[in-house]
Amino acid sequence: MYFDALTLAAVADELRDRILGGRVQRVLLTGELSIGFEIYAHQQRYQLLASAHSRFARVHLVRNKLSRGLDQVTPLLLLLRKYVLGSRIVAIEQPPLERLLVFSIVKDVLSRNQSFQTDADVSANLSDVDADEAEFVDAERSEAVRYDLIIEPMERRSNIILVGDDNLIIESVKRVTPRMSRRVILPRRAYETPPSQSKRDPRIATAAEMQALRETGERDLARALVAAYRGLSPQAAREVVFRALERTSAAPDEELPWYTLAAHLRGLFSAPWEPTLASDDDELQAYAPYALTHLANARPAASISAALEAFYAARETVTSHRQRRDVVAQQLGAARERLRRQHDQIQTKLNHAADLERLCWEGEMIFAFMHTLVPGQTTLEAEGETIALDPAMTPVENAQARFRAYDKARSALAELPERLKLVEMQQTGLEQLIALLELTDDRLQIDQIAAEAVEQGYVRAASDATPGKTRRMPRVKPLRLKSSDGFDIYVGRSASQNDEVTFRIARMEDLWLHVRTIHGAHVIIRSGGREVPERTILEAAGVAAYFSQARSESVVDIDLSRRSQVRKVSGGPPGLATYQAERTLRVAPRAPWA
Repeated sequence: MYFDALTLAAVADELRDRILGGRVQRVLLTGELSIGFEIYAHQQRYQLLASAHSRFARVHLVRNKLSRGLDQVTPLLLLLRKYVLGSRIVAIEQPPLERLLVFSIVKDVLSRNQSFQTDADVSANLSDVDADEAEFVDAERSEAVRYDLIIEPMERRSNIILVGDDNLIIESVKRVTPRMSRRVILPRRAYETPPSQSKRDPRIATAAEMQALRETGERDLARALVAAYRGLSPQAAREVVFRALERTSAAPDEELPWYTLAAHLRGLFSAPWEPTLASDDDELQAYAPYALTHLANARPAASISAALEAFYAARETVTSHRQRRDVVAQQLGAARERLRRQHDQIQTKLNHAADLERLCWEGEMIFAFMHTLVPGQTTLEAEGETIALDPAMTPVENAQARFRAYDKARSALAELPERLKLVEMQQTGLEQLIALLELTDDRLQIDQIAAEAVEQGYVRAASDATPGKTRRMPRVKPLRLKSSDGFDIYVGRSASQNDEVTFRIARMEDLWLHVRTIHGAHVIIRSGGREVPERTILEAAGVAAYFSQARSESVVDIDLSRRSQVRKVSGGPPGLATYQAERTLRVAPRAPWA
C-alpha cells in the first residue's frame, strides 16, 4: 500500500483545517521510528502521529490519546521537547506532487541577556509529561524563533527531521551518513530536499502526452503512467485506467481514448477529496483520498485521517509489538554477552590453579636452597627449573613474598567455584527469558518479560523513571485453558509465570509437563484428585511443545511428572526447576485454543 503524494496532499489540507495555528502541548515517541504530538487548536485537542517506518510511513490525526511506546528517552525526544513543545504551528506546506510535509513552528524564547533553561535543565526531566510550554522569566522580552519539522514518508527512505531557522539539521529519526547516501542527514548539516523526479506534471496532462506512452515499450498502461507522471502511485494509475476504460489492464499500443485518459488523470488531482476504504474478506486492503471505483467493497471514510488510522491499526500494532520485542531481545543479547565474559574470566582464573601451586613450590625451594644464595642473586636453579629472585630482597623476603601471594590467591580461588555456579544459573535463567520472548507477539507478555529482566538484574531500569517512583507493570496471568475432558490447564509464558504455575497454582497431585532438555513453558493439569484422561494429557503436552524452543518441529519430546517430583533450584532465578520424569511423550506442537 502506498502513502503517495495525493494522500499526503489530502492529509495536508485536513491538517491545515484542523490544527493550523494550534499549540503543541505534548511530544512523545510512540515507537522507534514514530512520533506523537498533542496539539491544542480551535478549542480542541488533536493527536497527530508521524511515522518513518519503512513499510508504514505516514502522517495523520488519530482519535485516541497517543501513548508512549519506548521506555528510554532519546536525544531526538529531548530536542523535540526543547524546540517543539510549547510552539505554535504557523504553516503546513507540501511541495507540489512531493511526498514531503513541512510544519513551520514558532516558539517564544528568552533574549540572550536573560536567564533561561539550559540543555541540561531540559535533560533533567526525562519523564513523559503533559505540561504546556516552559515558563519563562520575562515573556515581554522574549523573541520568536522559527523551526521546521519535516516529514518525509517515502518507504525505506522515510524520515522525520527537525531543522533550525538557519536550515541546519538539529536531529532526525534516522541519521544518514555519506557512506549510506549522497543526501546526508546529520546534525549541523544543511538540510536538502529530496531530488525531484524528472517526470511530467499529471495536473496538466494532455492527450498528446498520453499517446507518447506508445513509444515507451511498456506493455501495461498503468505502469507506463507511473513511469511517466510525478506523484502517481500504481493504485492511482489503475484507478485512472479503470475510470477511462472500465478495466484496469490495457496496453499502451492499443487504440485508446487518450483524451478521456488525460481528463481522468487531471481530474484525480483536482477533484474534491473523497476518502475511501476498500476491504476484501472483512480485511482492509486499500485506502485513497479519492473514490476507489476499481475495487469491490469500497466505502467512503469520514476523513483521510480516519481512513489511514483504520487501515494501519492492525498492521502497526503487530509491527510495534515486533519492534518492542526486538528491542528487548537486543537488551537480553547484551546481557548474555556480559554473562559470557564473566563466565570466561572466572573460568580462566580457575584454570590458573596450577600457577598457585607454582608460587608455593617456589617459596619452598627458596627456603630449601637458602644456604646456597648470596646477596644480589637474581635466579635460583632448583629441580631443573629457574626461579626468578628480586635482588633487592633477602632470600627470606623472596620466599615470604611467594607465600603471601599464594595465600591471597588461594583465598580468592576458594570463592570462584561458587561465583561460577551463580553465573551459570544466571545464564540459564537468561536463556529461559530469551526463549520465552521469542515465542510471543503479545505486547503485555513482551512487557512482562522485559520487566522480569529488570527485576532479575539482567537489564538496567529505564533511565527516564521519575526519581523516588517505581513504574509497576501490570502482571499478566498465566494462560488458562480447558481440556476436552473439562480439566484446567495452566501455562506459564514467562519466568515468573512458570514459577507461579508450578509452585503456587499447582497442587502436589497435579500433573506437570515440560519440553525435554530445552527451554519452554511450565504446564500443569489440575487433576483435583481425579484420574487424568490420556486425551487431556496429550492436549497439555501439545501446548507445552508449542510454547517451547521446539515449536517449529513436527514432533517434540515432553516430560510428564507429578508436581510432587518438581523442585525449585535453590538460589536460582525464577522459573528454574529440577524434576524426575515419570514418562516422556512424543507429540506435535498444538496452538492454544479459546
